[in-house]
Amino acid sequence: FGMLFNAAVLFWNDTPVKGRFEVHSKRSLTEMLLEQNRLNVVDERDISLRSQDFYLDSEKVNLAHLAENGRKWGVSLIVMGRISKIAFRRKDDDVGLLRPSAAKAAASVELRLIDVAQAKEIALGQGAGLSENSSLNLFGEGAEDTESARNDLVAEAIVDAIQKALPALNKEIDRIQWRGKIAKIAGVKLYVNAGRATGVKVGDILKVNSQGQDIFDPETGLFLGRTAGDLKGTLEVMEYFGEDGSIARVHSGANFLEGDVIQLY
Repeated sequence: FGMLFNAAVLFWNDTPVKGRFEVHSKRSLTEMLLEQNRLNVVDERDISLRSQDFYLDSEKVNLAHLAENGRKWGVSLIVMGRISKIAFRRKDDDVGLLRPSAAKAAASVELRLIDVAQAKEIALGQGAGLSENSSLNLFGEGAEDTESARNDLVAEAIVDAIQKALPALNKEIDRIQWRGKIAKIAGVKLYVNAGRATGVKVGDILKVNSQGQDIFDPETGLFLGRTAGDLKGTLEVMEYFGEDGSIARVHSGANFLEGDVIQLY
């Protein structure tokens, strides 16, 4: 990819089961995103974590409020997580001195990807996670550890759910992250070095810029982004060619050159 977008991560537990699961979930999701090297996750300090501020109802997010906060935090994308279901079941055999114990936890998680500039939800991933364990307990022991064991098992189920929901977001992140180039100009046809395999779709509008410069934080060395260069105009993808190329036509603007940088508009 040509650059990594800055992103904020939010997470809520919208179930009656309490146990600081939103804190653990946010940390786990952030670690996954950083490990994948798909996004720069920034620290969105001093934000209200009340889910009702960011949701209009149980199914619809408040895009205007999210975009407003995203601009305040200086991010391009917001990754929103929500735990919608937690279930826990434990079964103890009540016969004998050594008593088998089995426990299962299930959790449902949804992840949403918000484009701050467009105030638009661009991806939704959903996952159902499971976790279970079994043990032998001496009669009369282990009761004080029940809540802790439950919370650990639930946390594992939530991580499993996040892992299952994340690919839907990664697919869209990969699609918007790429930076292509104009490979060749032949009359009214502009050949672009990205097509079906990259995720470019017929009808997509591509913005065209002159090449910019990579900018790094002088203190941390962290890649902050690439300057956009001069915006020249836009292209419309008309058809595919080759293994991963597309043919576009001018949608707006002029003076395009081979080597000009393109991105999804």
